[in-house]
Amino acid sequence: TPTSSSGSPQTEAATVRVIRSRLAVRGFKDSGKADVERYAGTSSRCSQKLVVSEAVLNRWDLCTADISKAFLQGLTYEELAKLTGEPPREVNFYLPASNIPLLRKLPGYENFDPATEVLHCDKPGTGLIDAPRAFSLKLRQVTQNISGLMPSSVDQEMCLKHVADSRGNKRLVCIMTRHVDDLKNAGEPEVVQNVLKELEKVFGELKVNWNDFTICGVRHLQDKITKEITLDQIHYVQNLRVIVHPQLSTGQPEDFAELSLQDLYMSLLGAVAYLAHTRIDILVFVSALQRHTSKPQLVHLKRLNKLLTWIQRNPKKLAYKKLSGEGLSAEPTRITHLKQISDAAFKKETEDGYSLRGAVFVRGEGLLAEASVCKAGNNHVVDWVCKTQRHVARSTFAAELLSAGDTAD
Repeated sequence: TPTSSSGSPQTEAATVRVIRSRLAVRGFKDSGKADVERYAGTSSRCSQKLVVSEAVLNRWDLCTADISKAFLQGLTYEELAKLTGEPPREVNFYLPASNIPLLRKLPGYENFDPATEVLHCDKPGTGLIDAPRAFSLKLRQVTQNISGLMPSSVDQEMCLKHVADSRGNKRLVCIMTRHVDDLKNAGEPEVVQNVLKELEKVFGELKVNWNDFTICGVRHLQDKITKEITLDQIHYVQNLRVIVHPQLSTGQPEDFAELSLQDLYMSLLGAVAYLAHTRIDILVFVSALQRHTSKPQLVHLKRLNKLLTWIQRNPKKLAYKKLSGEGLSAEPTRITHLKQISDAAFKKETEDGYSLRGAVFVRGEGLLAEASVCKAGNNHVVDWVCKTQRHVARSTFAAELLSAGDTAD
């Protein structure tokens, strides 16, 4: 028995190891997968930001809810057929021979004969291509038919609930985004609690986190008093590593990367590009590097390493601050406008002829967009874009004008 410096015995905390197992069907062997409807939408980046903006604007608490074993809780094939009008699907599978003795230990399967019998799927399970859709449809039934959250016409995975006052005017009381089994929710406390309660009736106990959580790789941190929120991917980017390869130290900058190095370039560039959820300042560099994914040169790998190192040394957060007057007693603003800021580069790359255009879409206070865009705390960033100029421009004026038109589109 270990003893401390004072001579008293120390007791070690008892640890319990829990082993979880999951039955996964080999969906790649499904002969009918090519004819199965598989679409299951996920919320857009803009929708995710709008939930955060609404939470700050209305001073609501932000929360996330995770549904465990989501794909096992979707609609059955019979329910899918009734809902969609599609013919019911017959899905059967068999186990490896070594698993048959284990199956026979289950009640009702003592006499299971693999030579003449197979196992039948009542609903799409883990591994089947239609499992996400079956779960998404069931989740939609709960949020829409029971909780009254109606899908937005812009994004079906962003749901809104309005109630009418005595004058017949409707006001927003709850907003939610669905990203497969991860839900982000904000609204009036009693409405949010009722939504979570209805979800638990159907899907069992939810894992709910308030004010401080990470969803889709983005950390959400909300001040419990002011309700202001910051978004960051600092922890995510610190886990990324620069590319190390012998060719980087021995080759010339204009040399093309080896096949193994190309795979590393694609992998790291994809990981860095995911930072676009919070790091608007790196979009122009990511866009430039993405043009060389098919045949990257060593100079592009070195630039990618340099970009990642700079991001890690300069962590930043995307802040959403309250829009109305100072102090907590001030009435939250209800009127906002959309402001679009476009920019374009007329100078193009010498060899490829590429020229960039970009736009930022922000939500400002009031009806008129006369307030200064750069005024701190008076705008919420809801979306952005950084792409190649779509048209041939022969002057700076033409480039900016065409970019403004694309931004409005």
